[in-house]
Amino acid sequence: MDQDFDVAAPRGFSRFMLGTTALLALVPIGFALAGELPVAGAVSFAILLSPFLLAAVWARRFKVTVRHGLASVNPGLIRGPWSFTSGDVTKVVRHINHNKSVGTMSKMTVHAGGRRVSVETLMQGSEEFEEFILENVDAGTVITKVHGSPRE
Repeated sequence: MDQDFDVAAPRGFSRFMLGTTALLALVPIGFALAGELPVAGAVSFAILLSPFLLAAVWARRFKVTVRHGLASVNPGLIRGPWSFTSGDVTKVVRHINHNKSVGTMSKMTVHAGGRRVSVETLMQGSEEFEEFILENVDAGTVITKVHGSPRE
């Protein structure tokens, strides 16, 4: 059965990260306007802001597209796009976390062709991806690790 779907970061995540970066950028701007901004302070804020900017860029670019049994991965930042079929998968690691306050969260890491891609519950299309992998990959390659106890 052919399943066509996309997996992407949650809607609004990139905007949230960019907004956080802009908000945090106001602090050094305020110091600069009030007087001298030491170089060490400017460097510290640049280092503090860089993970937020990287997360925003990653969220905009990360995407897994499944079309006719071929999964195409755009990792988002440094590496280039790559593709795999269910026959290329060498290992699948599923982490299922039972959290009493949030609920059940899962993360699936698929190893194929010497590379890997991870998909988490909060991503759009993650359920379809898990279903696609579990239906089309040999059960012997799937490792499931359960953490915590289920909700009662």
